[in-house]
Parts: sequence; structure tokens; C-alpha cells
Amino acid sequence: MNVDKDILSTNGVGGRKAEFNARELFFRYLHYLPWLLLSLIIFLIAAYIKLRYTTPTYNVYGKMLIKKQSGNDSKDRFEGLFMGGSSLNLADEIEQIKSSSLGLRVVKSGNLQITYEEIGKIRSTLIHPLESPFIMDVLEPLGSEVFSIKLIPTNQTQFALADSTKKYYYGQTIEMNNAKFKIFRTAKNFGSTPDLGYIITWHPAINVAKNVTSSLSIGQISDFSNVLLLSYEIENPKVGLDIINAFMKAYSEYNLEEKKSTAFNTLQFIDEQLDTFRLELGGVERSLQQYREKNQIIDVQQQSSIYLGNVNSVQQQLINIAVQTKLVDYLIGYLSEDKNEYRTVPATLGISEPTLLQSIGEFNRLQLQRETYLKTTPEANPIILDLQTAISKLRSDMIENLKSVRQSYVVTVEDLQKQSRSSAGEINAIPGKQKQLLDITRQQQILQELYSFLLKTKLETSIASASSISSSRVLEPAYYSTVPVKPNNKATYLFAAVLGLALPLAVIAIREIMNNRISSRKDVENATEAPILGEISHSDEKNSLVVTKNNRKVIAEQFRIIRTALQFILNKFEKPVIMLTSSFSGEGKSFICTNLGAVMALAGKKTVILEFDLRKPKIIASLGLSARTGLTNYIVGKELLDDIIVPVKEVENLHVISCGPIPPNPAELLLDEKVKELFRQLRQRFDVVIVDSAPVGLVSDALILSEYVDATLYVIRHNYTLKKQVGLIDEYYRNKKLPKVSLLLNDIKTAGKYNGYDSYGYGYGYAYGSGYFDEDGVKKSKKGGRLKRWLSSIKE
Repeated sequence: MNVDKDILSTNGVGGRKAEFNARELFFRYLHYLPWLLLSLIIFLIAAYIKLRYTTPTYNVYGKMLIKKQSGNDSKDRFEGLFMGGSSLNLADEIEQIKSSSLGLRVVKSGNLQITYEEIGKIRSTLIHPLESPFIMDVLEPLGSEVFSIKLIPTNQTQFALADSTKKYYYGQTIEMNNAKFKIFRTAKNFGSTPDLGYIITWHPAINVAKNVTSSLSIGQISDFSNVLLLSYEIENPKVGLDIINAFMKAYSEYNLEEKKSTAFNTLQFIDEQLDTFRLELGGVERSLQQYREKNQIIDVQQQSSIYLGNVNSVQQQLINIAVQTKLVDYLIGYLSEDKNEYRTVPATLGISEPTLLQSIGEFNRLQLQRETYLKTTPEANPIILDLQTAISKLRSDMIENLKSVRQSYVVTVEDLQKQSRSSAGEINAIPGKQKQLLDITRQQQILQELYSFLLKTKLETSIASASSISSSRVLEPAYYSTVPVKPNNKATYLFAAVLGLALPLAVIAIREIMNNRISSRKDVENATEAPILGEISHSDEKNSLVVTKNNRKVIAEQFRIIRTALQFILNKFEKPVIMLTSSFSGEGKSFICTNLGAVMALAGKKTVILEFDLRKPKIIASLGLSARTGLTNYIVGKELLDDIIVPVKEVENLHVISCGPIPPNPAELLLDEKVKELFRQLRQRFDVVIVDSAPVGLVSDALILSEYVDATLYVIRHNYTLKKQVGLIDEYYRNKKLPKVSLLLNDIKTAGKYNGYDSYGYGYGYAYGSGYFDEDGVKKSKKGGRLKRWLSSIKE
């Protein structure tokens, strides 16, 4: 058996499992190439259409530096509180730039509420206001509703509105949908499609502000840089330039206004306090003058310096705390007055409580934010109301905080006074007049120090306000890329190409995975080591007998090749008995039996075909013969062998023995001794005996008959036999349950596809157009012929 298998493998029909072959894999899926190309073309066309009808979008950039404020030290707490600290939080600055309040400034300054679009044949195009052939002046807008019109110019002085035949003059007041507006003609020329018209749209400012702020992207140039990169994607890059520049300008103006507003409120607060301290200081000075005149005291310092040396330090502390207490009292009074409800707190004037400093900073920020919103938003707006609520709550908390601070000062004063009283015994010798004079002088010193401090602060604040500059600086004005960022032509075509190839490949892969039938010679070779004797192509002939004396068609030559291959298997048998079986019905077993018998008979061998498929006999009917008696009659003893042999007129030396009446018990009938006698007589009378048995995958008839045969041909039908059935074949082959098993691949359809078989020559080196075959039914094409010969030469 091993020798036979090696011989068959040498002749191209063996059962050795082939290794992976890239060329074979290529030809296996070659027939899918037109579908892949068609899918690729469709997706590329779709990508082209998408790019053709998609509006290009450009990216506009701008760079802005956010500078740190100058630092403050312990000697300049006032400046540190009111003019800003040294810390800088870029995240807060970014949120401030993207706030709706700043967006409203941009919309108002750039007149972004009105957009102009030119209607084209494919899509509408956004026009920069300065390049528009006309502009709209909205006199009475619709408030919170979007208002849009379609304008069609008729000439240089008149235009029409869509859905209306009425014509208007440029500059004429038009009332429509509760809106009143005018259209003015500019010096710019009309576009390429003026007949299609233009679309002019008015948007509410708050809607535009939200749109531009949400579309604005801001990020740091690097982690350790204070430079911000502003970017904006828009159809018309010139409009984007205006938006980016407007944002940087608005932020700079807002920053400067915030500084000036803080300085103004600080100066106003200081002026009010100076008036108060001036009156108090004048009263104390008058009291001191009157006391000196009344008590005739000239120089008490020299007299009391010796006695008061021990208490100087305590007095100095009391003075400092008194100053702090006075400042706290003034701040409490300032916050408690209703007229100051929505005014910023100008200073803590030396108070160093961290919680209080943080509260004052947040209070001033909310006040400035409220003032900013009031410039563009009604006071009844929920945003303003929320801010007022937050201000009132923070104001109350600050008053309570100041009271707590004052109370701590009171406790400290009490402690210092206890120290002073403990030292009072040392100064009992000081006359009462001198002591009263000292109290008055101390009050005068406190007021003088406060007054001087406020004068100095006023001067410094005035200088800082006059020299205020914005903490932001434009490094690079807005610019844009000349290449649109959307759509990305290369990426779109690449994605379309990948998708155009991936989808059909996925379908092919799924189809291959879901395919459970034998679709290639490779499928058979991977599942079994049984040798493949030959291959039979698909036949469209109505007559099942395709092998005749003068037939030179491809399928007839295939049967002749099988006849030659059988000689290597049956070289030890002078008069061989060959059995054909399959996995189940419909695999072409009877068709192959008929033509295999014919090809043997044409070789001059007396051949008989036994219709031993006792359940579904087909051979007699396919040959157009009528035989009422047959094998079953012979086995039961009702007919002689000579009476059931029927010659086939079309082929000399070919005979058929029909099944006869279909028995109720075929398997038991085959166990009869007459079957053995039948094969003995047939071996004596005929050169070749061919047995058409029932499918071995369904019934046991073939296994019963196997003891009478010399070789078994197992039929596998292309795209019909299940792959799992080949495993059964391998079991029969390895366990030798059937004698000399060889495989026949039947019904191979090779029209335009490889599938493991040569698309033009069926694996035997022959090809259409070679002159070796009759090619009836095969359409010749000069164009296709070259391609076929080229593919055939590659495979060979």
C-alpha cells in the first residue's frame, strides 16, 4: 500500500499532506479579486463624494503671554492685597477667557451676531463681513430667536427675498416676523452664483457667545510656560482671525479694567476714611491743647521718662492692637452699610488673618464679576441673582469673621492691661495731670499714624492705578494654516481604502469560517492521508454517459487519467473488482460508476457494472435502460446470471446488472451465499467488475461487500460533501475497514476560481485552448486567453 501511495503522489494524485504554499493560497482566493476591486472602487468613490461635498475647515491660532503680578512682602501688605499676589493659576485664567461674559464682549466687538453665506451649487460658503456684497443693520431683532433671510440680488439697486416676488431697495427699512432691519450694498462684487442667493442670519448674542467659547481651544505651550495657545476651527479663516484676536484683546481689556476698578474703589474708601480720621484727629489735638493750657504742662516726657520706661513696650503693643481694632471697626462699618453692598472691599489695612484675606479676595472677585455681567445682562437675570446671593452670604461671613478678629484683639488688650496694672504701682508718683496728658497724647499718636498710613497708601494706589498695564500680552497675533484640517483628504481616502478592502475580506473570512463543505483539494488533504486518485469536473451533459469512443472532452480525459492511475493500484489483480461508495446520497457515485465502466470498456476490457445500491438505484435509469429483474432476483434464486446481464449499446464491452426490485431487507440480503457465488462467476466472465454500493456513511452495505472487492473508490463531491465526513474516510483508510481506499473528487466547478484546482487545467497540466480537448461550450476570447495562459504558466 505504501508503494502504491508513493506512486500516486509522484503522479500528482497522491495523498501526502502538502505544506503551506503562498502561490496556492493566492490562486485559491484569486476569484475574489474583482469583488475586492469593486468594493475598493465603491468606497473610494464614496470618499471622493464626501470630500467633494464636505465644507473645508481651517484652524486659526494665536499666542498670548500671561504675566505674573509683582510679589508682596510683609512691609507692603496693602499692595499685595489689592494689586494681586505673586501666584498665577493658568487653569483659572483659561476658564476666565472661555467665560460667557468674555464671549459676549467678543461677540459685541466683532459683530459676530450676523453671518453671511453665499449659496453655491454644491454647498453654502461662509463670507467674511468685510467681503460681503451687502451688510445687514438690525433695528429691532427678535430677542432670543434666530432670524434668517434668503436674499436674491436682482440688480445693483434692488433685491428680492425668498418666497416673495416683492422687490426691495438697498437701504430700505424692512419689517418681517416682528423684526426690523435694513440691507445696504457694499463695494464688493457678487459671487459666482448670485442667482442662487445669499443667506443672512442674525443670532442672539448669548447663543453666539456660547458657541464661540465652546469651540475655542486653549492650552499651554509647555508645562513650565505661561504662554497660552488659542485655536479655533472655522470654515472661513478670516472670520477665525477676528475671533482669536478679539478674544486676546477682550481678555487684556478685562484684566486692565479689573485692576483700575480695584484701584478706584480703594481710593474712594481711603478718601472716606481720611475725612473721618481728620475730624477725630482735630478733636484730639484740640483736647490736648486745652488740657495743656488748663494745667500749664509744657514737657511731661522728661518728667515721666524715668517712671514710664518699664511700660513703654506694653503701651506700644496696646497702640498696635488699637490700630488693628480701629481698622477692624471701620471694615465692619463699611461692610454693614447698605450703600456698600455691591462695592469691593479696598483693604484689610495690615490685618494678616489668612481666612479673612481669602474671603476678601473672593468677595472682590464676585463684585467685579457682577459688574461685568451687568454691562451686558439685565439685573433680573438668574446669573446676577445667584451672584448677589453669594455676595450677601460672603458679606455676612466676613462681618462675623471681623467680629471674631476684634474679639481676639479685645482679649489681647485685656492681657496687656493686666500687665500695665501690675506696673502701675511703679508710676503712682506720677501726677494725675501727667497721666491724663499721656492718655490724650497716645490717642493723638494713634490717629496720626492712621492718617499718615492712609495718605501714603493713597499716593501709592494713585501711582499704581496711573501706571496699570494688562497682565497679558499678545505674542503672536492670529494666523491660520493654508491647509484645511477637516476634511483630511489623505486620511479619508486611506480609511475608505482600508474599509473597502476590510469589509469584503471580512465577508470572505466569515464565509470561509462558516463553510463546512469540501471546497478544495487542500481540505481533503488536510483531513485524511488517503490518496486522491483523480478529479472529475462538473458536467452539464443531460446524458450521464459522457465517456464514449470518440469523445475528447476534458471530462472524458479525466476518466482516462483515473483509468491509468488505477493500474498502479490494481497491478496485482488480473480481473479486479472495484467498489464505489460515498458519505451520503447525491455525491455522483452512480455517474462515476457509469463512466468508469465505459472508460474501462473502451480500453478493450469486458466490464460489468453492478447496481448494488439496493435502496436508491440510479444507473439503469440514467442509461435509459429497462430491466425488471436484477441482483435481488438472482440472490433469492428466481433468475439466472445470464438473464440479468444487460449490455450497453453505446459502449462496446460494457454491461450492467440492475438492482431489480428494491428489497425490504437490503443488508440481510447481502449476507446471502449467492452474493459470494455472484462475484465468483463475474470474475470468471469479465475483466473488470465495478460495484455501485450504497453510501458507507449511511448504511453498512459497502462494508458487507468489501470482502468481495479488491479496491475502493470513495467519491467526494466538491462543495457538497461535509468536511466532517472526510474524517470518517480517514478512519476507514487507517483502520483498513475498506480495501485499498482511494479518493475521487467529483463535480469540481472551476469557472473563474481556483479553490485548490487549476482554473484552466484541473491540475493535470492541460488547459483550454491547448488543442488537446474538444472545447464545446467553452467560449474563446483573445483577451481572456492571454490572461488564462499567464495564470496557468504561473501555477506551473
